[in-house]
Amino acid sequence: MSTPITDITLTDVRTFSGEQRAHLSKMTLLVGENSVGKSTLLGCLYALGRIAAFNGLDDRTNFFNENPFCMGSFDTIARSGCTSFRVAIGLECGPFRHLAIEFARNADASLKETTLELQLSGSTPKPVPTLTIVREAHESHPERWCVDGPAFRFCFNQSEVSHVQFTTWLSRSIAYGQLPFSGNPTEFRRRVDNHTLQTLAEFSKFVNFFRNHFRIPRKPPQIIPLPVRGLVPRRVYDSIPLGGLSSQMDIGQINDAGSKLGLFKEIDVRQLPSNEFEILVDVSGSGSFRNLSDVGYGIASLLPYLAAVESASQSTLFLLQKPEVHVHPSAQAELVKMMVRSDHTFVVETHSDHIIAWLRILVKEQLLAPSDASIIYLEPIPEDDTATCLHQIFLDRRANLSGQPRSYRQFFSRETARLLGIST
Repeated sequence: MSTPITDITLTDVRTFSGEQRAHLSKMTLLVGENSVGKSTLLGCLYALGRIAAFNGLDDRTNFFNENPFCMGSFDTIARSGCTSFRVAIGLECGPFRHLAIEFARNADASLKETTLELQLSGSTPKPVPTLTIVREAHESHPERWCVDGPAFRFCFNQSEVSHVQFTTWLSRSIAYGQLPFSGNPTEFRRRVDNHTLQTLAEFSKFVNFFRNHFRIPRKPPQIIPLPVRGLVPRRVYDSIPLGGLSSQMDIGQINDAGSKLGLFKEIDVRQLPSNEFEILVDVSGSGSFRNLSDVGYGIASLLPYLAAVESASQSTLFLLQKPEVHVHPSAQAELVKMMVRSDHTFVVETHSDHIIAWLRILVKEQLLAPSDASIIYLEPIPEDDTATCLHQIFLDRRANLSGQPRSYRQFFSRETARLLGIST
């Protein structure tokens, strides 16, 4: 099954020293100890996935610092001692195959894009063209942007565009045909001193490329992150919870999913005379409804997930943080089955043995192709307790693992040996 984002590469981001790359499948599990970078990887996926949509971008938004992945400013994102960091993703469909951005620090600790690389999708076996934009700053002349594209290289002063981030310029100006010098060769000749036939030719190729070949994604990757805490149980809510359920069909779909998970038989969202709302839950199917705050945290923790999955468009990428929290192992098993049966893609940060085991069981029972399952193990580097190494673990058709280091599952094997009285 195809995935909206096929891989991610992190360079000098927090615990990720140097370049670290991970391949994503339909079901990707992120496992490892606390504070090794699992949530950081999810946050970078979310940030660059949103940027890759080239929709609604502006110079002020720090996509790395939005809920539920609040990673802060440059100083808290870049690895300590590094003057830049880089994030890259591979894309399955649309006009781009690959997007990479390198960030540096502005004076106010905000992020500044210094290099952008786009690999365009090609319809022929020929080498895929790339587009690269590099920021060049110098004390003796204004900042310049150098754009390298298929068979052209053109540089212009940043003052020729009204934005300071490459992605903002691409998403806004190019979408509306607003190019440097208005895309007009006559204007270029009039305003650029010492221009030559060569520079004029490069400008014309630059304009031709953006007007005829550059495309903003029509169907950008859809990414939905779900926070670890789920829905906060309350007796009443000021507005309709769960993103605004609009019909009984929506609730009916959630009821079906909740029943399969063994969490509840039916929920109901009722409006009170005070114009507040409450969620009522029938756990056993007896017709006896109780307030959400009276039935335990497991239901509340998964309700946002159930609502999001039922309302999401096809082939959405979901980023989940510890969905096993407050959930019984049997429900965890059903949750994995539900993910596998859906049309969506999932990257799941987990500490649950049951989720890992059921991913392997579904591969072994041929309900999930081995190519659609992967485990990314994040291991602290012994020589540097501030650094993490990514290990890509694959499954074969019998659910055997390959690519895992010796430390993978070491704690659990020692625990089992100790329980059995075997010395290690």
